[in-house]
Amino acid sequence: MKKIDINHWKRKIPYENFAGYTNPIFSLSTRLDVTGLCERCEKIKTSFFVDFLFIVMKCLNSVEEFRLRIVNGEVVIYDEISPSYIVLNNDGVIVTCRTQMCGSYAEFYKNACADIAAARKYVEPRGGFNSAPENDCYYISCLRWVDLVAVSNPYDLKDSAASSIPRITWGKYVDENGRKKMMMDISAHHALIDGEPVCRGFIKIQETLNDLDNFFKNNI
Repeated sequence: MKKIDINHWKRKIPYENFAGYTNPIFSLSTRLDVTGLCERCEKIKTSFFVDFLFIVMKCLNSVEEFRLRIVNGEVVIYDEISPSYIVLNNDGVIVTCRTQMCGSYAEFYKNACADIAAARKYVEPRGGFNSAPENDCYYISCLRWVDLVAVSNPYDLKDSAASSIPRITWGKYVDENGRKKMMMDISAHHALIDGEPVCRGFIKIQETLNDLDNFFKNNI
């Protein structure tokens, strides 16, 4: 983690502008073509959720703005961000689960599957399952039951640190003209990130989905 010197930061003016907003959160959505990933998961019997989660993490970590957070009133940038995601336990109650990010797909897949299996057996008292108080995460939800068209995430805007964590949501993939399409939404703090880097993240994800063989080969 590295602190950003606001006075010498290129985003000083937009940061100070949006940091003063009552609600500085904005949201962008796009529709992704996940045909290749669906075919790959069906062929080799892997979890679509975990595979897509790894792709999202690798792509968004490559965009610097997605690694910015507000910690103790200061802007910091993390070297790497991990996913904090929602799992339904066996009682149908949401549980917060966190898997440490790593460069190896095989290691991440194994760890995420183990975390999800444990979370499904877990009754959450307080604070979340396998969760951590640090801000080096994305809050991730998958609503696999419906084809989403819009998303709204809860924020406690009095908590600037938690509000600086992007929320990422995707829904059910559906058939569309012979292809599998899926809506994905990202909401983020405008003091730290603008629309262009969010779009860059979306583009990186789609480019990866279009070239899965090379992606997984390079992240063994």
